[in-house]
Amino acid sequence: MKRIYTYMCLLLLSVLSFAITGCDDDDDNEVAQDLIELIVNKPVIRIGQNEEAKVNVVVGNGNYTVRSFNTAIATATVSGELITVKSGSQNGATTIEVMDGEGVVANISVNVGIFELEVNQTEVILEVADEKQLIVSMGNFSSNDELSYEVEDETIVSLVNTDQFRPFYTLTGVKSGHTTVTFTDHKGKQAIVQVTVNPISIDVSNLTPRVGVNNKVMITVEKGNGGYTLTAEDETIVDIQQLDDTHFNLVGKKAGVTTILVKDAAEQELSLTVTVVQADKVAYLGSGNYFKVPFEYNGVVDESLKNLNAITFEARFNIESLNGDGDAQINTIMGIEKIFLLRVDIHKGVKNEERFLQLSADDKGGIRYEGSTKIETNQWYDVAVVLDGSKSGSERIALYVNGVKETLQLSNGEPNNLKDINLTSNFFIGQSDGKRRLNGSISYARIWTAALSGEQVAGQSGKILSENKEGLVANWLFNNGNGNTKTFVSLAEKSFEAEAAKVVSTWKPDPILEETSPTE
Repeated sequence: MKRIYTYMCLLLLSVLSFAITGCDDDDDNEVAQDLIELIVNKPVIRIGQNEEAKVNVVVGNGNYTVRSFNTAIATATVSGELITVKSGSQNGATTIEVMDGEGVVANISVNVGIFELEVNQTEVILEVADEKQLIVSMGNFSSNDELSYEVEDETIVSLVNTDQFRPFYTLTGVKSGHTTVTFTDHKGKQAIVQVTVNPISIDVSNLTPRVGVNNKVMITVEKGNGGYTLTAEDETIVDIQQLDDTHFNLVGKKAGVTTILVKDAAEQELSLTVTVVQADKVAYLGSGNYFKVPFEYNGVVDESLKNLNAITFEARFNIESLNGDGDAQINTIMGIEKIFLLRVDIHKGVKNEERFLQLSADDKGGIRYEGSTKIETNQWYDVAVVLDGSKSGSERIALYVNGVKETLQLSNGEPNNLKDINLTSNFFIGQSDGKRRLNGSISYARIWTAALSGEQVAGQSGKILSENKEGLVANWLFNNGNGNTKTFVSLAEKSFEAEAAKVVSTWKPDPILEETSPTE
């Protein structure tokens, strides 16, 4: 009872002392520093009987003490930040506890004896450029400098130590073949890892491509060993156009299903199942979908499209709803907001619900040309806008609806102020200004770096073009007809991609797919 009373008194005195110390602190703004973690450079030691190992405190709060949980196996002493661990004459495992002056603890695991060298994997299979981690999990070493390794053939695989304190190694495949990695500790114990490096397996952007007749879909080889070839089992169904080493266009020739074999220089193979459909429907965008076109290839923007003073846009669309966003009530066809945009809108200053074809242009959208044909819902329209920079005034612009030139009214701006067009800057199909969606379906969209004549526009209005023509820089047919499609490839030479904001999964009938065939 007397011992308990004495203990309680001492505890009370300790608390009071702490409180008094806190009250005597003159610096009210002083904030106690957070304690740092205690870290040693050798958290695991493996030594033989009657040997010693040196351990350094890497991070800590100073004033270190050590104790062994089993002194028959190992003891420890400390001087400053240097800990000396000595093994006894007994094999086994114990723990050395390291404590700093703030009570933060770190443990050193001590194993005494002669150990076989062990690695987490003795057989490794990987591909060229792939990585695997090797960990030496047992042996006679306390640090990485007591462990060595040798790669039999460094042209096949590379090996590097990836951890300053632990035996962690990264194995990387360099080329196809077989080799060995041998680890050796300072007792001469060895562990051998058998390594097989295989060629890179082929992977492509789409394993089950779908494309319409006279349309294209691009296949990109995303992984492999270079030197790719694509071969169609039935060449009457699909044609293959090689663009470069990794990009291929599949062109639908007739409806059917066939297999395409992809091979590389390492004779790796991959099979694709291609479905070609005789499309009778086109993409439905509704009010939530649209296409963006960066006009780039392999991540490189086409510089030739940055300064155009002659250009023609063509498109075929069907508006389901003329109810746009806010006061604008605009249905966007294609182009660049405030630069060169083909759209459907009300006549400026007219308070009615009638909508007309309109060109909004220059850097502020300040030039507006408006057509004369009333645009109705649930009807197909083939429209075009032509900029001819060689002309002046109102002669610079022409609008067409169904191949017929519109009677224009210039509602705003000065036409001679219309600047050269940069197609690579925020070009969209079916939206502008982050909204103002088409609200319907689109059948085709074409861009020419030339000012087409009225005869040319009329001659191809409402017709599908499937061959390359001079000045035709982009020609998208949105008529895969069914399934899910994210990207449509231009049939023109440069194969620019129009990528949907979300997958196109809804398709609407278009009469021209039944009435006409692609022009030659």
